Amino acid sequence: MHKGKKLLFILHRSKFSLAFFSLFLSFILIIGTTYAWYTESDERINRIESHNQHLSAKIEENFQTVDQWSPGTTKRKEIRVKNDGEVAAIVRLSLKEYFLYFEVDTTDNHREEISRYNGNGNLTVYGQPTNAIDVSKVATWKKGNTYELSASIYYKAKEDVLERDYVHGQNRTLPLKAIELNFHPNKIFEDHSKIPPNESRYWYYEKGFFYYSEALKPGEITTNLLDSVSLSTVYGNPYKGALYKLVPKMDAHHVTHSLISDWELKPTDYVYNLYQGLL
Repeated sequence: MHKGKKLLFILHRSKFSLAFFSLFLSFILIIGTTYAWYTESDERINRIESHNQHLSAKIEENFQTVDQWSPGTTKRKEIRVKNDGEVAAIVRLSLKEYFLYFEVDTTDNHREEISRYNGNGNLTVYGQPTNAIDVSKVATWKKGNTYELSASIYYKAKEDVLERDYVHGQNRTLPLKAIELNFHPNKIFEDHSKIPPNESRYWYYEKGFFYYSEALKPGEITTNLLDSVSLSTVYGNPYKGALYKLVPKMDAHHVTHSLISDWELKPTDYVYNLYQGLL
């Protein structure tokens, strides 16, 4: 079986203290002749030690197994947050992206024709390796490093985009433009004037974070932030075999006024005023 058909699912969880824990959740489609991507989650809990009850929240993800990526493909990738603690919590999310793609053989010259996005070029094969790419370690996702398909077949990384903050509403540039994040419809806002009257259970994007509009009671779950991920129909061979990683990061906080200073919210911020009625 080719490595491009193998799926590796990794689940790792560790607790460092009462003030911090992280959840590592990832799935990897090993690089081959299609597209590969995986995610991990990181959670930060802002606790007040004087509270006796336990504050805890976790990122919940529901994803469709990735067997193949091809242009125009959409896969379910749901992201939401659950309060699994004993007290109410206010939560926010941010997203980071990683992308690595490989050299493509352009002997057909299609890659050099600006008007053409697709051609019949395959990944360029090298007989000798350089520094090895480990798909589970983004520190190895470097331009010039090679991925070993077999003992005599290596693919060389052409460009890398590492730990890029997702900025909602901003025009994306290649290569990340090839990846489309499909957010939950009618529940994501970045302009408060467009929020319908009496709207609830929504996410508001401001200064790099998606803030949830409600305080979550124990056991409650947010509206989905993300529903799915797509590979654009107009990008094909240039990103054949590419690795893509999406990392949602979550902050949870007690429903107290210290949230304002801990999260460095300003009176001019929409969420500053949104949360005044909750604290």
